[in-house]
Amino acid sequence: METEIQQILSLLKKTFEGGAWHGPSVKESLEGLSDPQVFNRVPNTHSIIELVAHMAAWKTYVAKKLNGDAGYNVTDELNFRQPESWETTLYELQESQRELVAAIEGFPPDKLMEQVPWTQEPFSYYTILHGVIHHDLYHIGQINLIKKATVAQLL
Repeated sequence: METEIQQILSLLKKTFEGGAWHGPSVKESLEGLSDPQVFNRVPNTHSIIELVAHMAAWKTYVAKKLNGDAGYNVTDELNFRQPESWETTLYELQESQRELVAAIEGFPPDKLMEQVPWTQEPFSYYTILHGVIHHDLYHIGQINLIKKATVAQLL
């Protein structure tokens, strides 16, 4: 039987790479997007590239907290920055995923239910690990809607 950490890792990887029960993964949703598509937006939304950079920032945040980095925070500047390069932003997302997987693999399972120090709200490690997966899914839903809404604009 898998440990809770192994189950979280499996869910995180499927959500990101493919094979998730809900539909397209992060990578599947981002495949083949062009520069015009990632910078395009519908009214009152962030662009796809901004959402991807945002996802990477919060993956990094969770990885840093798992590794005990008390001082790391997602600043307003990092939270919804406006990147200029799609290739660089995709690389940052991949690296944040890799960093998060490594942090989870090294995390002691007996600490899962402990409160994360250095956060404003009293969340456990368990909660932020599931939260970062939910966060990806939420934004992938937005990205897929933006792709559908803007396809006509690009034709």
